[in-house]
Amino acid sequence: MTKPTKPPGGSPPSGFRPSVPAPTPGPAPKAVATAALRAEHAELLRMLNGLAERLEKLHEQTTLDQFSMAREVLDFVKRRVAPHARAEEYTLYPAADWAAGEGSKVSETARFEHQLVMRRCEALEKEIAAGSPPGRLMHLSYGILGLIAAHFAVTDEVILPYLDKAFDAARFEKEVLTPLRVERSAKR
Repeated sequence: MTKPTKPPGGSPPSGFRPSVPAPTPGPAPKAVATAALRAEHAELLRMLNGLAERLEKLHEQTTLDQFSMAREVLDFVKRRVAPHARAEEYTLYPAADWAAGEGSKVSETARFEHQLVMRRCEALEKEIAAGSPPGRLMHLSYGILGLIAAHFAVTDEVILPYLDKAFDAARFEKEVLTPLRVERSAKR
């Protein structure tokens, strides 16, 4: 193991971290077409993480509060995630498949993840109706939230880069995000 090196002249300045290189001046990072969608995903993840933190104490709650917390997961999916997923399938995924090239099926995994989330939600609904113990409710709730978090990682790290290469921000807003927002707000 090598020792961190000190800058010439003796002791390191305060805040010196040898493992983190100093920033070098250069061009500003290129704005990506999907920045607004990435920000929406970040907001949904912030909400998801807040819900997950509350779930950590599910086993300490009264029985009624346990069921209420499990229902809160289902409500989060129904009100926030499902409309977003429906809109992704309507506008984002066709655009991503187009951007990835003729015959691409880059969005298939993400579409399947939507189905997995819904299956887990159905299982949680059944467990709530059956009066299941908190461990089972917690397991299913975390499973749902974990799938959603993984889905956003796949979308942001695998699918959106194709769109960033194929669209500029204005065109992405017009052809993908605006229709996505309209579809997401549609009552179904």
